[in-house]
Parts: sequence; structure tokens; C-alpha cells
Amino acid sequence: MSSYVTILIQSLIGGLGIGSVYALVALGYSMVYRSMGLVNFAHGNVFAVGAYIGTIFFVSMHTNFVVAFLLALILTALLGMLIEKILRPLGKMDLTYMMLGTLGIGIILQNLSIIIWGPNGIAVPYPIMNTPWVVKGISISPYTLVIIAVAACIVILLELFLNKTKIGLAMRASAQEREMSLVLGMNVNLMNALTLAIGSALAACAGVLVGPIFYVSPDMSASVGIKGFAAAILGGFGSIPGAIVGGLVFGILESLVATQVSAWSQVIAFLVFVVVLIARPSGIVGERVVDKL
Repeated sequence: MSSYVTILIQSLIGGLGIGSVYALVALGYSMVYRSMGLVNFAHGNVFAVGAYIGTIFFVSMHTNFVVAFLLALILTALLGMLIEKILRPLGKMDLTYMMLGTLGIGIILQNLSIIIWGPNGIAVPYPIMNTPWVVKGISISPYTLVIIAVAACIVILLELFLNKTKIGLAMRASAQEREMSLVLGMNVNLMNALTLAIGSALAACAGVLVGPIFYVSPDMSASVGIKGFAAAILGGFGSIPGAIVGGLVFGILESLVATQVSAWSQVIAFLVFVVVLIARPSGIVGERVVDKL
């Protein structure tokens, strides 16, 4: 196998790994926008808080990684419900106020993270032995495969929840036909709270998974959070399949470029992102989503 093919396959696997993280973050953005017509500017900071919670349980309290992972998901989901409760009065005035509210909440979360955990990053050890497997010259990180597998399981569970459970179907109905749902007596505010809870849990999932790869720090909300936001737009903002596709495409693109010109990988990745949006403004798997009031 040629060195070029080897590098290409390694880049694709690495891109799928980090792309899975971007996809989870993008899913949270898209779910909230689809349900409420709201761009949640605090989502990246929720991602960082989820990463910190999982890290504290795993590193500081020496909790089993799986248990720390689940606790981070639950606690961050509760944070999402709290955010919805705070934003609810603003929704009665105008959607713009809710967006500004999420921006303010994001700033508060970032500053609280610095106050509680400090400005410096926390190194997170790998929860498994991460000695690379070498197969026909291709070096594969076991933890990258774990990220891909966990993200795939999360997406499948989310799909089953939204399409096979009464609560999931109610959430979809309230997102697609808000006025009709209100007429039928559905508690739309509760559906919005559940949507923010699930979106926040997805962000926490991404944060905990990416912890061993990056330092867990307040700045990660900007680095990974913005890329997750870009992935959601790339796939088609408000589209759940689009968030998955956008995340994977963005991760693979970034990884492929990094093998050639690592210093410019993010710049080139975003340039391609802009070109794609110019050619297809609705995104790769775009669908029209009506703003909620």
C-alpha cells in the first residue's frame, strides 16, 4: 500500500473521529433551532461545562469513565432545562431577546467555568489503552474508534427516541406545528425544555469524549463549539441528518487538509465551508425551518 493511500486512510479515520464530535455539537444546535427557531449561542459554553463536569468526576473524583460520562450527560441536561426556564419569559417579547439571552448565558457560563475550575486547562488521561494499532502500515487510535462508536450509538438512540416514543413524537409535532400543538393542549414549553435538555446532553457527550484529546478549558467552547456551529450550518441548520453529515464532512475536511498544510488546516477548512454555502446556501442536507415566535 502506497504511503499516500496510507496517509489518506489514516486521515479519514481521524476525521471521522473528530467529525463525530462536531456532529454531536451540531445536533444540539439543530435540535434547538428546529424546535424553537432559536440559535442557542450558549451551546458552545454548555459543551465546555459538560466536559468539565465529566473531567471532575473522572480525574478528580476517580469515578469510572462510563459513570462520569453518564453523570455529565444528566447534569448538563438539567442545565439545559434551567436555561429554557430562564429564557421562557423572553420568548413572550421577541425571539431576538431570547437569542441575546443565550449570548448572555454563554458569557456567564464561561466566566463561572473560569471562577470554579480556573483558566488553565485540565489534562484528561485516556480511559482505555490507546497504543495505536498498526494494520498494513495504517496506524489506528483505539480511542478514535471509541468516539466513532459512541457517537454512532448516541445518534441511533436519538433517532429511535424521536421516531418511536410518544415523547419524541410529541417533540417533533411541537417543532413542526407549534400553533396546532397548542390548540391540541400540548405543553409546548415542556417540549422546548426537553429539547434543550437533550441538546445540552449531546454537547456534554461531545465534551467528555473529546476531553482526552484536547485540554479541557474554557477556551474549548470557542474552538470546538464554533466548529460544531459551522457543521450545523454546513449540513443545513435545523436538519438533524444535516448536522450529522455536516459534522463528519467538516471533520474529514479538516483532517485531510492538516496532513498537507497543518498550519492552514482550519483556515482552508472554513474557506471550503464558505464556498459550499455560496453554492448551496441551504446546506448539504438543507431543509426549510420556520422561525417560532
